[in-house]
Order: sequence, then C-alpha cells, then structure tokens
Amino acid sequence: MSEALNRLLGRSSRPDPARADRAAEIADLVRAALSLSPQAAVTVQQLACAEPGCPPIETKIAVLGDGSGRRWTIHAPMSEVDEQTVRETLTTRPEGENT
Repeated sequence: MSEALNRLLGRSSRPDPARADRAAEIADLVRAALSLSPQAAVTVQQLACAEPGCPPIETKIAVLGDGSGRRWTIHAPMSEVDEQTVRETLTTRPEGENT
C-alpha cells in the first residue's frame, strides 16, 4: 500500500506533527469537559475503521487513571472533531462506551 493511501486511512508510519497537535488539543477539551485532574491520562488516536458501515476514519478517545477507564468513538477524523462534538459525545455518554 502506498504511503499516501496509508496516511489517508490513518495508518502512516511517519509522525504527523499536525495530527499530534490536534490530538493534544482534543485531549485538553476532554480534560476540561470532564473536569479531570492533571494526573488523568487522556489519549486521542485517529484510526482506520474496517467494520461494516463504519466511516473509513474515526477518532478514539480514552480516559485512564480516573478510576473508570472510559472510552469513546467519534466517527470522523481528528481534523473534523470540534469542541461541540467532544462535549456532545462526553455528555451523551459520560460513562463511555462498552468496549
């Protein structure tokens, strides 16, 4: 598979500084929305989705270290995830998704 196709599908082996910056911005939105302590770990990843009916790229958010280990999926690339989307996702399912 070509590097361009891998990047499109969120599977590039090269670091993408813009995506890393965007992941950090989304993590900060999550921390603010959930009033998390600085010790809580928040991870944000953009992944290719191979499940039937799933958009080709999704954003996965995980909160660890707050005693619950919650996870959410947003069916859009990180570049399309805004503050409103994060807040709606977290307030609609504050307990996270069953994974």
